[in-house]
Amino acid sequence: MIYQKDLEDGNVLAIQPALDSSLLYTIEEIAILVEELIEIDSPRDSSGRLLEVRPKGNWFEFEVAKCLGYNYPPSSGLFPDIRHQILEIKHHTGKSITVDFGRHHPGSEEIINETWNQKLQIKVNQVRYLIALAPPPTYKISTLILLTGAEIIDVFGVSPKATIKYQMGISKKWCEEYQGKILVGQSIWL
Repeated sequence: MIYQKDLEDGNVLAIQPALDSSLLYTIEEIAILVEELIEIDSPRDSSGRLLEVRPKGNWFEFEVAKCLGYNYPPSSGLFPDIRHQILEIKHHTGKSITVDFGRHHPGSEEIINETWNQKLQIKVNQVRYLIALAPPPTYKISTLILLTGAEIIDVFGVSPKATIKYQMGISKKWCEEYQGKILVGQSIWL
């Protein structure tokens, strides 16, 4: 349905509000559709170096959008990245893992104050987050985390104070324990 609807007109469906709940995937359905991303390489430039953060993030958003059936990538800088699925996407390649959430604390009860959200009234803590961990030295995606903002607070915690952005650290021990797995809500998928 998403693929067909996305072809119907020139509007990019991925960035449209999720007004039709029949097209809104459950968190488990998203996990099934994106599990093929485990073990894919992080993108590199012609010299073999990893792409900078923003182009790498745009690449991953595009890959996720394709897995979910969208024909076009979402636009950079939106919150959430794929509004049609209320899905924010993160791709991390560092040794120490600090996930940046920008100006939106994932546990916030605030309604997202954007024109597209006037009818839906979605709160920040209802946004679903897909976080891909692709650590060195291989930089292949080894772990996927798929949680709502509220679940992120329960599992990892996020400082209630922002420096420049709200940030969440993930320990090396946690990464080693969950390597090759997908955390989906309260479940661990192998």
